[in-house]
Amino acid sequence: MPAVQTTYSATHAATFEGMIANSEPTVIVSKIAEDAEGIGFGKVCVQGDQDNTVTDAEAAKKFVGIAVLDPTQSGDVYAQNATVAVLRKGVIWVQASVAVAVNDPVYFVPGTGVLTNVASSNTQIANASWDSSTAGAGLAKLRLA
Repeated sequence: MPAVQTTYSATHAATFEGMIANSEPTVIVSKIAEDAEGIGFGKVCVQGDQDNTVTDAEAAKKFVGIAVLDPTQSGDVYAQNATVAVLRKGVIWVQASVAVAVNDPVYFVPGTGVLTNVASSNTQIANASWDSSTAGAGLAKLRLA
């Protein structure tokens, strides 16, 4: 059998999108991925068409939480019909699309789910704030209270 991996990095990334940021109490619920393209780790989850389903950030749908990283999933997404771990309360690493500062409000772009601190034409996540700063686009901690 050929080798699966022949090179190794001397260091690993300190954080990943969708990774729980610390050991404080969290609330994580299970939902079913409705989208054919799946839902990426660290991405916005909104209410799906059925009671126990979520979809990625579609316009006019209610925010449910952020998809938690699951290393048992294939690729960096929860496939359609997979059980999604959705963070409802706690701190999680996500991709900020612009520079953010601690305690800034959090918004997402309807239709794309891009996370930002910019209000115009975006949907505010009422119980969320940025828990770390970035100098530009990059990984940042998002707090759901």
